[in-house]
Amino acid sequence: MDLKDKILNGVKKLPTLPTVYSTLSEAIEDPRASSEKVAKVLAADQVSAFKILKVANSPFFGFRGKIDTITQAIMYLGFTEVRNIVFALTVIDFFSKDKVLANFKPVDFWAHSIGVGIATRMIGSAIGEKSVENYFLGGVIHDIGKLLFLEVAHDEYSTVLDLVETENISIRIAEKKILGFDHSYAGMLLAEKWQLPKNLQNVISAHHEGKTGDITDRLVASVHVADIMARMLDLGFAGDRLVHEPDKRVWDILNLPEGYFTSCRKRLIEDFDRTIHIMLV
Repeated sequence: MDLKDKILNGVKKLPTLPTVYSTLSEAIEDPRASSEKVAKVLAADQVSAFKILKVANSPFFGFRGKIDTITQAIMYLGFTEVRNIVFALTVIDFFSKDKVLANFKPVDFWAHSIGVGIATRMIGSAIGEKSVENYFLGGVIHDIGKLLFLEVAHDEYSTVLDLVETENISIRIAEKKILGFDHSYAGMLLAEKWQLPKNLQNVISAHHEGKTGDITDRLVASVHVADIMARMLDLGFAGDRLVHEPDKRVWDILNLPEGYFTSCRKRLIEDFDRTIHIMLV
């Protein structure tokens, strides 16, 4: 069995997402779904319910200690945002936090991913996107393929990380050299297994380019720029320390306000510090 087959088989053997997420999704997709019904599903998982309340009350979502119940959180945030937060929490808990390689630690990886999620949602708001429910989640899961490698090809990924250090190259290039394909492709395999929505699959597969083919998707473009922002500010660790320039065409499509990086830097760092404390502790 070659390495690619080993990884593909590893994906097949991974379990489906935990019951709390699938049950929540079924409840939300019910045309007769109510806030009370969805709240009952969440209340059955006390850890998720507690974290939803903490996240809902964070300044990142615009509320400051006003939400006391899960029903209120659902009413303020909406079904989609609540489901996305639960999904993010579920995926963070899904992968082992003990499989540390060299200086690549899952907790630092998730810190970077959460930083990208926060920056992505901020960009969505800055460009006037009417619906930003998927922006935070898109940023959080954009690099999920790296943890898949860590899970199913642990020893080989150690070689990848060694190559990153010795040759000072991007982790994506090192992955292709050692594994034959990069984390974007691996992440897509997992996204398909979990039947994630197409827009989130696009984020996972195309965030490095910032566009899908010749089409610029504003969510994909936002994650592309947010990843660079998180690297510039050293939020967590993505596997290498390289910071690339954003694709100019993507930058032009987003048309962010002049001086955007400078103006949002302080708020981004503050929201990052609060959110990782909520989601990773």
